[in-house]
Amino acid sequence: GVGEEARPARVGRALAGDISGNLETLGYFAASICIGSPGSIHQLIIDTGSSMTAVPCATCTKCGRHKNPKYDPQRSLTATKLGCTSPPYRMRCSRCENRQCGYAVSYTEGSQIRGAVYTDHVHFGDGARAFTERMVIGCQTFETGLFKGQVADGIMGISATRSGGLASPTPIDRLVEERQMENIFAFCLSDRTGLLVLGGRVRPERESALHWVPMREQKFYSLALNDMRVGGRSFGVDRRKYVSTIIDTGTTFLYLPPDAYRKLRASFTTNCPWGACATRKHKTRYNDEFCFAMSEEERDKFADLSLHFDGSAQALVLTPREYTYEIRVRPTPPAGRTVRCLAAFDNKHNGVVLGAAVLRNREVILDRARRRVGFVRADCARAQPHTSILANNTFLSDRCGRATPLDAPAGTHAPRARQLQARLAETAIAARAAARPAPWEAWNRTAARTETAAMVR
Repeated sequence: GVGEEARPARVGRALAGDISGNLETLGYFAASICIGSPGSIHQLIIDTGSSMTAVPCATCTKCGRHKNPKYDPQRSLTATKLGCTSPPYRMRCSRCENRQCGYAVSYTEGSQIRGAVYTDHVHFGDGARAFTERMVIGCQTFETGLFKGQVADGIMGISATRSGGLASPTPIDRLVEERQMENIFAFCLSDRTGLLVLGGRVRPERESALHWVPMREQKFYSLALNDMRVGGRSFGVDRRKYVSTIIDTGTTFLYLPPDAYRKLRASFTTNCPWGACATRKHKTRYNDEFCFAMSEEERDKFADLSLHFDGSAQALVLTPREYTYEIRVRPTPPAGRTVRCLAAFDNKHNGVVLGAAVLRNREVILDRARRRVGFVRADCARAQPHTSILANNTFLSDRCGRATPLDAPAGTHAPRARQLQARLAETAIAARAAARPAPWEAWNRTAARTETAAMVR
């Protein structure tokens, strides 16, 4: 029969519920960062499929309950409203309310967000290399769908190009323009944590270990996938079905065109290391979820899945650990076994989405300047800025500095800043004790966070 699953109900393909801190149950990756002066901590989904950075506004009555208190631009000395006329950074103001620029974004999984646009300081680095830079911040007054129900406060888009009616620059765009940072970044995901670093240069001594694949178009981090193979055997799918293969950290799973998905599903459900697959099948409430009870040794005996790209002689190899995910069930399986499911789903149309789950256990380098993506195996659970393949990088900081803001006249606002900082500390928003890069944490939820083609008007 169907066992009781020890996990929250799923909305669409969403695993919504409490913080798990474990990607084995799958979800998004989020970073805790500091915004404003004095700063407040906000946990943002890191999304390579969209460009907007947005958090719930303190005045929002139609936002969900999230991990941290809402962003209050009135308490930040460096927050500035974005007017409707001649917005900075080559932006477009397609919505205007009370002489302030607004935004409305729709995402492919159905969520919508709306609000007012500000600019404010975001904190980066630590120690002698700590700094702030002015970024575009959406202050949400309306949320629907997964945005309203998620634990994370908001989203930080770091897409390949500006998108939507606002054409908001990403944090990477701003650092490249204002700090002349190298136009490159990297992320490294493990089951529970990860690392995001910005800028820097590939360490020469590690260049030979990198597997580079050229990007195929400007709008997304898109690769020209030409074949997929399981155990070295090609799916035999017309390569045109793979058109527009994108890297999207805001999506959890691997999404495949119908023909390719059926091939992978058939391989996973008919070639089990223990023999007859049906003897270990675990039926869930979802008809498109294919799961079996297995040991780690048995999991690792499933065939590897390889992805082959134009412009690269080396394939991207996904091990069974990376193209499956674990669910916790009741009654529990026999000792030494867990229930694992295929981490791939039918995209219902042509195109491939490489979500966060299948990008685990390797550092992924997105070289925007040279239009290429690099892959290298890495121990992402232990990754730190100094272990990244990118030397001289920076990172989003979850420590809010106590110094007078750069935009404030010296000596003018410091007393007020200190008073506010003390108040913020009392409400647990103030800086953490030690300066360190903001960790990515995996929560119990999955969603496709790519922005739709146009902003909602």
